[in-house]
Amino acid sequence: MKASEDFLQQERDLKAWLWATPNSNRISILFEELGLDYAVVPINIRRGEQHAPDVVARNPYGKVPIVSWNDASGERVLFESGAILLDFAQRHGRFLPETGQALSETLAWLMVALTGLGPAMGQAHHWTDLAPSKPEEARAHSVGLVRRAYIVLEKRLSEVQYLGGAYSIADIAAFPWISRSNWATLKLQDFPHLARWHDRVASRPAVVIGMSKPEGAVLQD
Repeated sequence: MKASEDFLQQERDLKAWLWATPNSNRISILFEELGLDYAVVPINIRRGEQHAPDVVARNPYGKVPIVSWNDASGERVLFESGAILLDFAQRHGRFLPETGQALSETLAWLMVALTGLGPAMGQAHHWTDLAPSKPEEARAHSVGLVRRAYIVLEKRLSEVQYLGGAYSIADIAAFPWISRSNWATLKLQDFPHLARWHDRVASRPAVVIGMSKPEGAVLQD
């Protein structure tokens, strides 16, 4: 999609409220891929900083990622990783096809990452690691949902190099979760096409930098 030159000139004081989470990494990867000048505001979710009034004022859910910037209309605020990915990809004219089947496929696989892979991985992480008690039924169910998503992705990536055909926000949305496959006690080598895709995406310089943001942040504190 074509970027708006007026918009790009007006995008000032870009900030990203992030922590060491897959959804936050989606945004830092995209911003690095776009070459944007942005400041990271670390929000330690293990210390409950996402519930601070200044965070909730920007996202009523009290979650990260959140981004803000200034343009001719004043401060703009956007939350939810999928909305941020779509907004910036569309207006910067990169990582999202303009029209046709390529756009349709990219959007479909973006939704797989947003509504299938991410939530399933989050539940698996809870029941395999974070929960004080770990009933086997809950653990097996959540891991099974992740395995189902992996099987779908494996088949897709046996046919194409990237989820949408070309590298796109669909890959950016999926990668930070796949990179944490241990959360679901799954081994990437059991899914060879998915593993090759993972390594291909992981080798991109912007992905390396994006996955390190915020600097020094860890999920367990």
